[in-house]
Formats: sequence, C-alpha cells, structure tokens
Amino acid sequence: MHAQEGVERDALTLATFNIWFDEYFATDRYLAIAELLARDMPDVMVFQEVTPAALDLFLAQPWIREHYRRAAVTGVELGNYGMLMLSRLPIDRVTYTPLPTRLARGFLTAEFTINGGALAICGVHLESGKASAGLRATQLSRVVRALDRADDAVVLGDFNVRDDENERIGPPFCDVWPALRPHDDGFTEDTSINLMRLDSKNKHRQVRFDRVLLKGAGWTAQSIELLGTEPISRAHPRVFPSDHFGVQCRLVRRSTAGGETIHRRRSLFRMPSLLMRRARQSGWLRR
Repeated sequence: MHAQEGVERDALTLATFNIWFDEYFATDRYLAIAELLARDMPDVMVFQEVTPAALDLFLAQPWIREHYRRAAVTGVELGNYGMLMLSRLPIDRVTYTPLPTRLARGFLTAEFTINGGALAICGVHLESGKASAGLRATQLSRVVRALDRADDAVVLGDFNVRDDENERIGPPFCDVWPALRPHDDGFTEDTSINLMRLDSKNKHRQVRFDRVLLKGAGWTAQSIELLGTEPISRAHPRVFPSDHFGVQCRLVRRSTAGGETIHRRRSLFRMPSLLMRRARQSGWLRR
C-alpha cells in the first residue's frame, strides 16, 4: 500500500473490541459483534484476540469487504490469536511492533492524513494478569514513546490495567472515559451484567480493561459508550458477544478561532520503510 491522499473529516468514530478467542458460541458471538458495529460503521476499529477463524468471518462481511481497509496480525508465532485493524480512511503507513512479553503481545499503529494533518491510531493488547503489572508498565511506556513525535494520537484497545495502575496513564494522554463520564465506572468486564463471563470463570469481576486514550490539539472527544452489553439473543440469555464489552468513541475536530484545525505534519515514527515493504509482501496489509 502506497501513501494515499488525505481526507477531510469533522468527526471520527473509533471502536475497540476484545472478541474473546474461546470457541464457545464463537461464530454466533462474532456475528453479533459484526452486527453491532455495522450499525454505525466506525471509521477505525481495532480488535484483540482475533483467531484465524474470526478473521475470516469478519472479512467475509459484505459491508467490511466493500468499505474497509484492513491490517491483520495473526499466526502461530503470535500464539492463539492476534490483532485486526479495519479502517474506512486511507492509511498512509502501518506498523506492527512486538513488545517485551510472555504472551506474544504487541501494538498495531496506523498513520493517517486527515484535514491536512497527521493522526496516529494505535491498537494495543497489553499483558494480562495482576502479576504482570510491571511488564504492562514497560509495554505502555514503549507505546507512548513510539508516539512521542505524533502531535495527535489515539491509543485504544485492551490495556489489562487495574484501577491501582491508573496513575501510569497521564499527560500527554487523556483517558477518555473518566474525562467524559467521571461518575460512570465504565467496566468493560462486568459479571453483574455479563453472565457468560461469570459462568466462564465462576467468580465476580468488575474492571475497566478496555480504554481509549487521546492526545493532541487536533481532536477532542465528544462521546464514549460501551458495546455488547446485552445477550446475543433471547434464546441464549447467558451468551454475550464477548467476555469484554467493546468501547466506541466519537472525536470531533478542534478548530482555532479562525476555523482552521491546528496541525503540524511530521514523520510520526522511527520505523524504517523496510518494515512497510515486508508488511505488504507478507500479506497482512490489504485494501
């Protein structure tokens, strides 16, 4: 994929969904997720725990085939599952960066030209487990450092962070959920609602693993909501789209008094162009 012309947008809708790699009602759950997302057709979507079967199912959806570019990272070297990014916007550049990990984790970053300026959107899946808090901190610092030259950037996905790790998320990034909905917990794993999650682990949990972080002067967050908070059907009241809820966020263009958005176009990453060539050759970057 070659760099393409930029687009003009006054608003962007982004979504993240950890789709749960387990085979339990997998096809029905993935179809339910696709149906949820088809309602608004977010401009950019990122997915975690994407198995080869899940990838095939999503890419078989007519609305995705017709309207979205995709970058997918799956395979044996990544364990049981990987990541997928879908974009309605032209992608200038995309990179996958492995992280220090015991679970084959990494982050997938796409660079866009919107309203004449650069925007980086990064999908993450950080290490899981309470015992991995230190490793998560290292991973998050790597992600932030990779984006330090980006004036405007969004990081979204499954951070696996607990509340006692919140202080590790700070300026220049803003955690959108508490900024917009400070009186709403926004749990993305919540066994008081998600009976499938309760049944699978047989213990209660309420955590906000899945987040959207935003930095820069070009965009401001207008709204954020959870996805997949209801069973997939009346026939299966204890089956939900995933053990996580998805998160959807709407950004709006932030303008100066004269009506022009502030942007400075720079090279966002220190990644060599060789990585892009290898990505195209390997087949994980597709129109």
